[in-house]
Amino acid sequence: MPLARDILIDILRDEGVTHIFGNPGSTEMPLMDALVDAPDLTYVLGLQEATAVGMADGWALASGKVGFVNLHAMGGLGNAMGVLVASKASETPLVVTAGQQDTRHLMTEPWLSGDLVALASPVVKWAREVRRGDDVGQALRRAFAIARTPPCGPVFLSLPMDVLDQEVAGPVPPASKPPKLGPSPDARKLGERLAKLDPDKVFVLLGDDLPASASMGIVAFAESAGFPVLGAQLTSRAAFPSTHPCWAGVMKPDFAWMRERFKDAEAIVLVGGRAFVAYPYRKEQPVPEGVAFLHVADDGQAFGREHPADMALLGDIGATLAEAGFVLRTGGDHARTAARLAAATARRAAADAALRAKILAETGQPMSADAAVLAALDATPPNALIANDSAATFGAVQELMNTRPGRYFFARGGVLGCNMPAAVGAALAMRDWVVSFVGDGGAMYSPQALWSAAHYKTRVIFVVFNNRRYGVLQNVARSLGYANAVAGKFVGMETVDPAIDFAALSASMGVPHTKACDRAAVLAAFADAVQRDGPSLIEIPIA
Repeated sequence: MPLARDILIDILRDEGVTHIFGNPGSTEMPLMDALVDAPDLTYVLGLQEATAVGMADGWALASGKVGFVNLHAMGGLGNAMGVLVASKASETPLVVTAGQQDTRHLMTEPWLSGDLVALASPVVKWAREVRRGDDVGQALRRAFAIARTPPCGPVFLSLPMDVLDQEVAGPVPPASKPPKLGPSPDARKLGERLAKLDPDKVFVLLGDDLPASASMGIVAFAESAGFPVLGAQLTSRAAFPSTHPCWAGVMKPDFAWMRERFKDAEAIVLVGGRAFVAYPYRKEQPVPEGVAFLHVADDGQAFGREHPADMALLGDIGATLAEAGFVLRTGGDHARTAARLAAATARRAAADAALRAKILAETGQPMSADAAVLAALDATPPNALIANDSAATFGAVQELMNTRPGRYFFARGGVLGCNMPAAVGAALAMRDWVVSFVGDGGAMYSPQALWSAAHYKTRVIFVVFNNRRYGVLQNVARSLGYANAVAGKFVGMETVDPAIDFAALSASMGVPHTKACDRAAVLAAFADAVQRDGPSLIEIPIA
């Protein structure tokens, strides 16, 4: 009879898992033994558990599959909690497991044991401990199903080491057919309602949780009438191409800014879970009175979260918007729509050219954040995936960022330490280059990702924007008039004594380092990086 660990391996294969991310310990030995005879499953070693989860997160986002990660007991799960918080916020589908002590002496609270389920529960969709080998298959199937059901997210299984070594009588349980949402039955009504409004006064807002699979429907809907499309600044993934004429940029995380932007609106169409992000707190309400609020989502819990909906459409997002767009195109003025799209294209081209010229005119040393980011963007390989968590990208240059569905991810949970390992995981799921934009502070939360990048020869270019301080905190202090800013003494917000030696750090992990202090040097550093068979780190000092 097969062992429970053999059932686990068979299910991973069937679920499309090709990489297992982890950092093993003694309680994980049954799994490690099972992998000896499973050459088709690559075990990806992270030197710290947060790095392992971050790599699994990036692999899941880039591959479109459920990621699988194995941690070591109570302490390993504890080390991973911060990145799990980020995975939950980004709604990344993950099955997270951790080895537990032998069930035959759990009552005595042995070394390495603990209540893993209680620890994981606040940051996952579902958590259980498996106590019988016969239950391993069913538990895994359920875990994968829950992880990929909208709203997606991480789930957790505690796997006692003796349970995985138990014999299993039954066959490998099959996976249930996943439920499929169709378009909302009110999709046509949405199109009919919007057809009566001025398309210049209808705004489409994209939530921060939209999958790339919804992109075609969203684009078709926007094009049907030429609606302006706005995104959230802190979006976990891109669902709309930023080069499209309907793209109107990102909303600033300020409710007063949003209210002013929508003061002449007749309707707002919110697509997805949430789009109204304010930081810090503002008392203003982002939606002016009298503006119709129409909400399309694939998760019933999304409705009313941020604003009451005048019309709530539950269904597959892409299919719902495609059908509504068909109604708009059927009864619309095609010539007028084409003219509006052409005008939007011209306005966008002129605005982009003016902004580029303004940023390129900045010649100070060290470079401004905008100038540094623009140089990195211009040097980024054409089909690269951008993994971003750098605040340096929040300035005016954000309007020039080329964000495409499936090719841009942001660590929207606000947890530092996610980006660099996520870039490594994404690179393991695809052939194209991955470019990681990270600040110097964020880079120090998971520098272990550099070792994994080098060990597995991943095609990752790490770009560290280094201002030797926690610039976001200092900017918040200035904007709110905190004593730190008034006195000019930023307590605990600078990393200058000693300065972090990124050249030595990256060399110790086996990653070539280049410091690029001007635009020409950035372009040259990227040109060298793409010639290497493996990762590189480019450090860019910024003001």
